[in-house]
Amino acid sequence: MNAPTILIALVIAAVFVAIVARGIHNRRQGKGGCGCGCESCPGHGACHPKT
Repeated sequence: MNAPTILIALVIAAVFVAIVARGIHNRRQGKGGCGCGCESCPGHGACHPKT
């Protein structure tokens, strides 16, 4: 493998890790995966469990 191939692979891996880390962070903060109101969503209980 040459340097440009390794660099591109590292950039793609970094973007993937950032997306996964942001998803984990949002889940721990109690934020759902959708950007709209969740009151009418059938999966509301999965994203926002009652404590």
